[in-house]
Amino acid sequence: MTDCPKCRGRMTQGYLFLPDTGGRIKWMDGAPGFWKSMMGIGAKSAELTCKRCGSCGFVEFYVDTDAKPVKTLKAIDDENERLRNLVTRLQERVATLETIATDPAERTARAIEDLRSAPDD
Repeated sequence: MTDCPKCRGRMTQGYLFLPDTGGRIKWMDGAPGFWKSMMGIGAKSAELTCKRCGSCGFVEFYVDTDAKPVKTLKAIDDENERLRNLVTRLQERVATLETIATDPAERTARAIEDLRSAPDD
Protein backbone atom coordinates (compact mmCIF):
# COMPACT_ATOMS: atom_id res chain seq x y z
CA MET A 1 0.00 0.00 0.00
CA THR A 2 0.99 3.63 -0.37
CA ASP A 3 2.09 6.04 2.31
CA CYS A 4 -0.25 8.60 3.89
CA PRO A 5 0.27 12.09 2.41
CA LYS A 6 -0.12 13.62 5.92
CA CYS A 7 1.96 11.46 8.24
CA ARG A 8 3.56 8.82 5.94
CA GLY A 9 1.66 6.07 7.82
CA ARG A 10 0.34 2.97 6.09
CA MET A 11 -2.80 3.42 3.94
CA THR A 12 -5.26 0.51 3.80
CA GLN A 13 -7.95 -0.11 1.17
CA GLY A 14 -11.63 0.20 2.16
CA TYR A 15 -15.01 1.48 1.01
CA LEU A 16 -17.96 3.51 2.25
CA PHE A 17 -21.06 1.47 3.05
CA LEU A 18 -24.67 2.62 3.49
CA PRO A 19 -26.13 0.36 6.20
CA ASP A 20 -29.76 1.32 5.50
CA THR A 21 -29.67 0.23 1.83
CA GLY A 22 -26.62 -2.00 1.77
CA GLY A 23 -25.28 0.01 -1.15
CA ARG A 24 -22.05 1.80 -1.74
CA ILE A 25 -21.57 5.54 -2.14
CA LYS A 26 -20.91 6.56 -5.74
CA TRP A 27 -19.51 9.60 -7.46
CA MET A 28 -22.07 11.33 -9.70
CA ASP A 29 -20.83 13.73 -12.39
CA GLY A 30 -22.52 17.13 -12.62
CA ALA A 31 -24.74 19.21 -10.36
CA PRO A 32 -27.09 17.49 -7.90
CA GLY A 33 -30.79 17.25 -8.66
CA PHE A 34 -33.88 15.40 -7.39
CA TRP A 35 -34.31 12.88 -10.22
CA LYS A 36 -30.57 12.47 -10.68
CA SER A 37 -30.12 11.55 -7.02
CA MET A 38 -33.25 9.36 -6.92
CA MET A 39 -32.58 7.27 -9.98
CA GLY A 40 -29.31 8.42 -11.50
CA ILE A 41 -31.06 9.85 -14.56
CA GLY A 42 -28.76 11.71 -16.92
CA ALA A 43 -25.62 11.19 -14.89
CA LYS A 44 -22.48 9.16 -15.21
CA SER A 45 -21.56 7.44 -11.99
CA ALA A 46 -18.50 5.58 -10.76
CA GLU A 47 -17.59 3.58 -7.70
CA LEU A 48 -15.49 5.46 -5.16
CA THR A 49 -12.33 3.77 -4.02
CA CYS A 50 -11.08 4.69 -0.57
CA LYS A 51 -7.94 4.44 1.51
CA ARG A 52 -7.50 5.22 5.19
CA CYS A 53 -4.34 5.82 7.19
CA GLY A 54 -4.00 3.46 10.12
CA SER A 55 -1.91 6.03 12.03
CA CYS A 56 -3.64 9.42 11.71
CA GLY A 57 -7.02 8.39 10.22
CA PHE A 58 -6.68 10.46 7.04
CA VAL A 59 -9.16 9.23 4.41
CA GLU A 60 -8.62 9.56 0.66
CA PHE A 61 -11.32 9.04 -1.98
CA TYR A 62 -10.74 8.58 -5.68
CA VAL A 63 -12.46 7.22 -8.76
CA ASP A 64 -10.69 4.55 -10.74
CA THR A 65 -11.34 5.87 -14.23
CA ASP A 66 -10.43 2.51 -15.82
CA ALA A 67 -12.71 0.40 -13.61
CA LYS A 68 -15.88 -1.03 -15.08
CA PRO A 69 -18.96 -0.92 -12.84
CA VAL A 70 -19.58 -4.25 -11.20
CA LYS A 71 -23.19 -5.17 -10.60
CA THR A 72 -24.19 -8.49 -9.19
CA LEU A 73 -27.51 -10.12 -9.95
CA LYS A 74 -28.54 -9.48 -6.33
CA ALA A 75 -27.68 -5.78 -6.65
CA ILE A 76 -29.76 -5.53 -9.82
CA ASP A 77 -32.67 -7.37 -8.16
CA ASP A 78 -32.46 -5.05 -5.13
CA GLU A 79 -32.39 -1.98 -7.37
CA ASN A 80 -35.36 -3.28 -9.39
CA GLU A 81 -37.34 -3.86 -6.19
CA ARG A 82 -36.51 -0.37 -4.93
CA LEU A 83 -37.58 1.15 -8.26
CA ARG A 84 -40.82 -0.89 -8.30
CA ASN A 85 -41.65 0.39 -4.82
CA LEU A 86 -40.88 3.96 -5.88
CA VAL A 87 -43.11 3.68 -8.97
CA THR A 88 -45.94 2.19 -6.89
CA ARG A 89 -45.73 5.03 -4.35
CA LEU A 90 -45.66 7.63 -7.13
CA GLN A 91 -48.67 6.02 -8.86
CA GLU A 92 -50.64 6.11 -5.59
CA ARG A 93 -49.76 9.77 -5.07
CA VAL A 94 -50.74 10.66 -8.64
CA ALA A 95 -54.07 8.84 -8.24
CA THR A 96 -54.75 10.80 -5.05
CA LEU A 97 -53.87 14.08 -6.75
CA GLU A 98 -56.10 13.21 -9.73
CA THR A 99 -58.98 12.50 -7.37
CA ILE A 100 -58.49 15.79 -5.56
CA ALA A 101 -58.17 17.74 -8.82
CA THR A 102 -61.17 16.20 -10.62
CA ASP A 103 -63.74 15.53 -7.90
CA PRO A 104 -66.29 18.27 -7.32
CA ALA A 105 -66.13 19.80 -3.86
CA GLU A 106 -69.69 18.75 -3.00
CA ARG A 107 -68.91 15.07 -3.71
CA THR A 108 -65.90 15.23 -1.40
CA ALA A 109 -67.92 17.01 1.30
CA ARG A 110 -70.73 14.43 0.93
CA ALA A 111 -68.23 11.57 1.29
CA ILE A 112 -66.81 13.15 4.44
CA GLU A 113 -70.30 13.58 5.91
CA ASP A 114 -71.14 9.95 5.03
CA LEU A 115 -68.07 8.86 6.94
CA ARG A 116 -69.06 10.98 9.93
CA SER A 117 -72.60 9.64 10.00
CA ALA A 118 -71.61 6.00 9.46
CA PRO A 119 -72.46 3.79 12.45
CA ASP A 120 -69.50 2.57 14.48
CA ASP A 121 -68.86 -1.15 14.23
